[in-house]
Amino acid sequence: MSSFNGGPSGDLDEKSSNEMTSKDYYFDSYAHFGIHEEMLKDETRTLTYRNALLHNKHLVKDKVVLDVGCGTGILCLFAIKAGAKHAIGIECSNIIDRAVEVVKANNMSD
Repeated sequence: MSSFNGGPSGDLDEKSSNEMTSKDYYFDSYAHFGIHEEMLKDETRTLTYRNALLHNKHLVKDKVVLDVGCGTGILCLFAIKAGAKHAIGIECSNIIDRAVEVVKANNMSD
């Protein structure tokens, strides 16, 4: 899984609140695990994504899948399980660090 880290204008942690733009606040809000935990705990949402990929394996088999705004990387994992040759996750917030851990923990890293 590939990644882009740091948000639209660099490391968000080094900016003061006076220097942050609305884009910084947006990407910073996704850097915290709480929002991702809430989405992952939404069983209907998560299972719908998983089932959409697993029940349509013919659409992703041997393909390269791109997940823009991958968060924790869960959709990349589902794509690989559905037969994708490779899944690329792109994330502009620091949650990408957790996504890398998730991918490694599931033995799906390159």
